[in-house]
Amino acid sequence: MNIVPLFAAILFSVLGVYICYDYRRFNKNVIKTQGKIISYDEYFSKDNDNIKRKMYRPYFEVTVNKQTYSVKSKTSFHSKVIPIGQYVDVLYQKGDEGNARMANSNGVGLGLLFLVLSIPAYYFGLFHE
Repeated sequence: MNIVPLFAAILFSVLGVYICYDYRRFNKNVIKTQGKIISYDEYFSKDNDNIKRKMYRPYFEVTVNKQTYSVKSKTSFHSKVIPIGQYVDVLYQKGDEGNARMANSNGVGLGLLFLVLSIPAYYFGLFHE
């Protein structure tokens, strides 16, 4: 048994299950509307290769019941893929409009990716020495 791949497998599994659960929980009672991209937050992030890359996190506005909310997206991109001023589909839960999400952001696919990546890690952690 090799502890490092086993630890990675457990971490990937837990992360994958949490992302899938959060996606399902959030999408259970969402309302879909339009939001407008108002700006981008620029920051640097290091990749696995230790290379710094500029990332862009959009801010969008969504108006619900004549009240406008400015929301920072939970998803970042390598470029400004959505022009400022463009409207996008936004999902929100009634009573929690300030926690709205862009409809095309990372969803269950990211959770499934982590679950799939945990399979070879379990193999190397349990059966490979």
